[in-house]
Amino acid sequence: MTEAEVRHEINKRLTLNWLIQGAAQHAGMTCHHLVRDELDAVHPKLLRLYDQYALINLLQYWRLEAAILLGWPPRFWRRAASDPRHPFFGHPLLSRHGGTLAAAAKQRAVERSKTKGLTRIPVLFAFQVAYVIGRLNTIEAKHSRELIALAKKATATVWGIAPDQLDADLTASVAFGNLRRPETLRERILRGCAVGYGGVLRRDDSFEVVARATNWYVLNKELVKGTAELICLHGINKLRDDTYDLVLRSADRIEFEPWMLQTGGELWRRLLPLLPAGRPLAGMLMHVARLPAGPLERLMLAVIEEPESARGRLAGLGASDAEPNAAADRGH
Repeated sequence: MTEAEVRHEINKRLTLNWLIQGAAQHAGMTCHHLVRDELDAVHPKLLRLYDQYALINLLQYWRLEAAILLGWPPRFWRRAASDPRHPFFGHPLLSRHGGTLAAAAKQRAVERSKTKGLTRIPVLFAFQVAYVIGRLNTIEAKHSRELIALAKKATATVWGIAPDQLDADLTASVAFGNLRRPETLRERILRGCAVGYGGVLRRDDSFEVVARATNWYVLNKELVKGTAELICLHGINKLRDDTYDLVLRSADRIEFEPWMLQTGGELWRRLLPLLPAGRPLAGMLMHVARLPAGPLERLMLAVIEEPESARGRLAGLGASDAEPNAAADRGH
């Protein structure tokens, strides 16, 4: 592969990571409502607490503490379009639309905060964060088995897979597998602050989605993310081993994840209504992931700029194929 071709593959992986994190972030805002009756049966306060935790999880990126570690979002995204040293400068989608999607996600979260009882006053916000986390820890400690089962059920509902195909646990020890060594101080700090991990592990002759998290909200997100990651492996599984390793080393950086989460939920929210009715979500994401770098870039650009054009392109993806079932998707 030429250097330019490798760069295209890295950009494609960044786009797929954007979709993977976007699916997880969107799930964080919505999935607890898929099992709201069951959550109410566990404890009547959980749904409200998860609503608030979801908003905290997103709005944290505009708080002083996160800005000190990661950077101020508006400035970060302005630099993406103008600074060649920026990690997303060479990515045509992130550099062009990251700031717009971040601003839209923040505005949506601010408006939602008004209806979910989450304060925006800085000092009170910090106290409310501590209260929400403390209450969740207290309640969840008594119902871990039920909550793990509900996280699997919610994820299975999203992707159309069997819950027993998911490995999940609520635990303080969230790391698993062979984690990539942090390369910067920022990555070491982010690794130390992690409250959940989700991904794909090879076990025997198949892949399995695994998630570990400190609370149900994060566990559900990580299961959704891990399933999306498994599906998106269809987009890079034909690369040579050396190119595959280079692409993942370049694109799968923990310090990129906050920016993907900050903007990806809004991207996913715009993509979902454009997908053809009656087609499995997992199958559609697989077809998107299989697109070459250029067509994938143009499709996602259309999702943002020309949604009706994107709707037509999405309808044509895999339309002549038999719809893949979820079990078959997992076996590749």
